[in-house]
Amino acid sequence: MISTSVRYKIISDNLTRTKALIEKEPANKREIEYYQANIKTIKTIDEFIKNDRIFKFAMKAYGLEDMAFGKGFIKKLLQEGISKSTSMANKMTNPLYKEFAKAFDFVGKGAAATSAASATTEAVEKYVQLTLEKKEGEQNEGVQLAMYFKRKASSVTTTMGVLADKALLKFVQTTFGIPESASKADLDIQVRNLEKHLNVKDLQDPKKVDKLIQRFSAMWDVKNASTTQMAPVLTLFDQSSVQEGFSVDLMMSITKLRLGGF
Repeated sequence: MISTSVRYKIISDNLTRTKALIEKEPANKREIEYYQANIKTIKTIDEFIKNDRIFKFAMKAYGLEDMAFGKGFIKKLLQEGISKSTSMANKMTNPLYKEFAKAFDFVGKGAAATSAASATTEAVEKYVQLTLEKKEGEQNEGVQLAMYFKRKASSVTTTMGVLADKALLKFVQTTFGIPESASKADLDIQVRNLEKHLNVKDLQDPKKVDKLIQRFSAMWDVKNASTTQMAPVLTLFDQSSVQEGFSVDLMMSITKLRLGGF
């Protein structure tokens, strides 16, 4: 049974090749080619929403696949744009909505919105990355969370940014042994508790991010010792069963990480 840290390292060390393989898989290849051939022909929000294939591709690329059914909501989100502080995108707790509205900024860019890099090359890159992460998550949710954290860490500048992202919060809770029940506390208490464990400035340091991933991987395998590489998880945020039993070398690795300063 391969550990989370080993699988994560294999993927990280061969990321370019692995992404290329994901892109060449028949189903993915068809969707990518269709998207690339048609996205620039779309000039309005209505056209974007009505083209179900394009719309779902874009939603998946920006991490909103589970909200693809809410076309009315997304239409309003795009219609309000991002320039006003009162717009939906700027008021949403989940930062993914603002990222999506910025990527497909029909209000600010008009018909040229779908020719921007964020709607073309970047959208395809994100689609491939998220497809890879989801595929890994079907075997080991810990690997998916580690990859997600690596990708998102540098964009987080506040403690609230962690609390607002369920996947990031789960990563941090696992890393520092914070119980999920802590999320039921008042928001200010949650912030103070999280800041006792994590300095968000560390998320701008790639070396510290990698160290956090090492500790997370060890902690994840302790909690999920007998479930790693077994049944697929339903979503990125599913809570796997906590299992007893782990190796001495795993405990030693955790001890070393603790002594390292986090």
